[in-house]
Amino acid sequence: MEKPVILSYVKLTDDVEALLSRYGRVYQKDSPELEKILPEVDVVLCFYLNAEHLRKMKKLRLIQSVAAGVDALPWSEIPENVMVCSNAGSNSDAVAEHAWALILAEMKNLHIHAANMREGIYDSSPGARSLAGLTIGIIGMGSIGRRIAEVAKAFKMRVMATTRSGRSSLECDFVGGPEAIDKVLSESDIVVLAAPLTKHTRWMIDKRRLELMKKDAILVNIARADLVKRDDLIEFLRANPEFRFASDVWWHYKERFVEDAEITRFKNVIGTPWVAGGLGNDEVWFTMLRLAAENVVRFLKGETPHNIVSRSDYV
Repeated sequence: MEKPVILSYVKLTDDVEALLSRYGRVYQKDSPELEKILPEVDVVLCFYLNAEHLRKMKKLRLIQSVAAGVDALPWSEIPENVMVCSNAGSNSDAVAEHAWALILAEMKNLHIHAANMREGIYDSSPGARSLAGLTIGIIGMGSIGRRIAEVAKAFKMRVMATTRSGRSSLECDFVGGPEAIDKVLSESDIVVLAAPLTKHTRWMIDKRRLELMKKDAILVNIARADLVKRDDLIEFLRANPEFRFASDVWWHYKERFVEDAEITRFKNVIGTPWVAGGLGNDEVWFTMLRLAAENVVRFLKGETPHNIVSRSDYV
């Protein structure tokens, strides 16, 4: 019996390719045999997935994302019998660290002071704020959200959170379901968006919800840009100069980032170019790749893989 065919749309490291090769015939997207093997593909390892290729994969059984989020997949083209797994938890420490870097930079006005010092301006205003005693609201308590909450407790903060189930394995001062988002937004000094982008969470932060937040609050997005309505955010930033926004994720990327650049020109905004996870750190990327490959191996060995995604969240 021939080994199953594994097609990777991301460049594999030698050790990951060796691991997968024990359980299947491994091809990469630049293989000269690509068109020939597409109808035989059993497993895809990817970040994005070519929809035209997908339609040719008549034997496909598993799509394994290297990313924690799977919103970039062509869900309308994925057959119902194909299992999809995310890579949730693979970069949680790195992304949580970055969230805290953004929070602390905003709290201490590091971006303002660093810019002034480069210009030879020695000015101690605006002053720094302290975290102890403040309330942080975390929208989404997966592995990233829980890690952010653990650090918040160490800073002696009050932690409020929302989860899909209304429960959390980490003890917080308040945990509610989606119906509690408004409460968390209105009571928090800092809000971190750590929820996956699904049809239920897209544009969850709109004009109405921004208006619920404290006028001097900090909103941090380390999840997906489309959790926030872009035009509503711009309007709100213009009207509320004391409000802070920090983000590692954007609505447009690379050359098209110019369409979002106006947001980063606000003095109360800090932006980074999607470097919180594996795209900004080779060590984190290699860990993500290895964990995704190990989940593929679980599937091929007949075991239940981790992080099976519910199709109903996307279509």
